[in-house]
Amino acid sequence: MEDRDWSAFACPNPDCSAYGQRGGDNLRPHGWSSKARGLRCLRCTTCGKNFSERAGTALFRTQLSDDQALSIAQHLVEGTGVRATGRLCGVSLNTVLRFALRAGDHAQAFHDELVQHVRLHQVQVDEAWSFVGKKRQALRPEQAGGPGPGQLVGPRAD
Repeated sequence: MEDRDWSAFACPNPDCSAYGQRGGDNLRPHGWSSKARGLRCLRCTTCGKNFSERAGTALFRTQLSDDQALSIAQHLVEGTGVRATGRLCGVSLNTVLRFALRAGDHAQAFHDELVQHVRLHQVQVDEAWSFVGKKRQALRPEQAGGPGPGQLVGPRAD
């Protein structure tokens, strides 16, 4: 019998009293989701629900290996195009697009869960101006004196 620590996992059943609680002793290995890839099925002893160890992750119900998913994510983070990422990782364009959407949704949910009750007192948009702002080559002469980075746009006082 394997001695793997299942405390990092939680029951995904919203009707279970142990739902979302990590670190408990209510999860037991219960067969294989994919024995060839080493993915275990787990059973919650509180509610009796079976689920894959990938449940609640961006990899749930995908055929990607952990290494392929990591490689796709790394290429996308570095700004590699989706077609090039597919070629470099040996997967189809649709696989890259599906995984990017799933990973993005998962990251958004993770962010929303952790970042709460943040009060902003000051926002600096210098980088937004340099990225989106008007380029000097494209300005008409009457626009050349417009606001620059860090300057507020509002009614003129002259």
